[in-house]
Amino acid sequence: MSQLLELVRLRWRMVRSERVRLGLALLAALIPGLLCGAVIAGQLVPRGRSFDATVLAPTAFLGFAVLSLVAPLAAGGGNELFPPDQLTPYPIRPSTEFAASLLVAPLNLAWLSQALLLFGITSYVTGDRPGLGLALVTTLGYVALVTVAGQGVAWLVIGARQSAAGRRWVWTLAGLVVAAGVVIVRAHAGYAVLDHSPTTPVVTTALDGAAEHVGRWLGGTAQLAGLLVIAYVGGRRACAWALRRPGDGRRFRESRTHRRRQPVGGPVRALARVDRASVWRSTPLRRGLLVLTLLPGLVAAGAGLQWESLVVVPALVTAGAGLLFGVNVFCLDGGGATWLASLPHPPRVAILAKTLVLAETITASGFLAAVAGSLRAEHAPTVADVAALLGCVVSCSAVVLATCVHVSLAHPRHALLRGSRDTPAPPAAMAVYSARLATVTTLIGLLFGGVAHVGSASVAVVLTIGLTTLSGVSLARSMRSWDDPGKRAHVVAAVSSG
Repeated sequence: MSQLLELVRLRWRMVRSERVRLGLALLAALIPGLLCGAVIAGQLVPRGRSFDATVLAPTAFLGFAVLSLVAPLAAGGGNELFPPDQLTPYPIRPSTEFAASLLVAPLNLAWLSQALLLFGITSYVTGDRPGLGLALVTTLGYVALVTVAGQGVAWLVIGARQSAAGRRWVWTLAGLVVAAGVVIVRAHAGYAVLDHSPTTPVVTTALDGAAEHVGRWLGGTAQLAGLLVIAYVGGRRACAWALRRPGDGRRFRESRTHRRRQPVGGPVRALARVDRASVWRSTPLRRGLLVLTLLPGLVAAGAGLQWESLVVVPALVTAGAGLLFGVNVFCLDGGGATWLASLPHPPRVAILAKTLVLAETITASGFLAAVAGSLRAEHAPTVADVAALLGCVVSCSAVVLATCVHVSLAHPRHALLRGSRDTPAPPAAMAVYSARLATVTTLIGLLFGGVAHVGSASVAVVLTIGLTTLSGVSLARSMRSWDDPGKRAHVVAAVSSG
């Protein structure tokens, strides 16, 4: 614990931006308030006689468990307070590494939103019974359990992937899980699987606490506490095992032999090709792109959402795509930023190429999620539905693109993105960027969802033109700032050497 406190204190001192410090302080202060707000909202929501939320509560709890497992796997393990290479000379214990990954887990906006949903659902199904506090304790224990277990499984996968045989086993297991999901959906057995969800006893325990059946509640909550201890001990051991396993030396190659490619027309296309290759060479970016483009669309397709709800899906996906590398888009150059900056091309070419690659990534991710989600929509789309969906993708892509380019110029950072757990910015900054992008895109998605509900295609077109124009103005301003030699020198120095 002493090592963790020292690392947290050092990381806080390394946050030089007062705005980032203020954002982190506000986020930490808002979490308890948001949890209380979710509980209060659950009490105030009117309860319909024809709808029993208790039936859907195990599904919501199961969804949080899946998120707690998928999120660290997509990030390649825990999001550490420091990049692994910065702590190599220091005797940091594996238990400290594991505790640090747990500490930054709530900084994930998806984790926080799902936790708020669980507390709100618990409050809703409990009602105004005197045992609400006991039910919330059970929910808190479940949240802690699945978060710790998810981090432990992620470290276990990281250790297994250090060898070629382990990577094959991991991909085989992932393929079996996907195939099982497809079979369940095609067989229309989803409801039968959810009826046997392992989270049903957790909801039952929470309801026992609400009804003040203290004996049964205490037994169920004690089981959760026991599983939490086992998960924590197992996670620490998995982290220690993963950190001491040597890699096979074949995952990261400094150079490869390729056939000579045909020349492309113009320096912009040539640099854009280099940037695309940088994205696919990076393990965290490659994994993040695959998860981001496949998982949301498959979930939306399996859920069979209405068009008004489907509009929000690509909005969140575009925000996630921007977080992959867009908030620090110049990190694609890494240590070669100085060399690339010395090439004899106009200064504007470099930022144009990176803006092009980022725009391709954001827009393609949003469109793929929209198309996948629309495959099993509840009814045939109207013109207004299609206009709202396409308008949301285009508008959110433009807003995220303009925001990312501005942030990349204002706060450049050194990030090599070679390790499986590397991120384009420190966890604290990523939390602020995540909240910023997700809030804006969610509001835009809800706005277009309302337009789809009203059924006005013309309003969707006007909103798309307005938001895209504003984003274009911001993007043009950022492009002009790149023409300043001092700005370029600052960005290149920060990206290449920190």
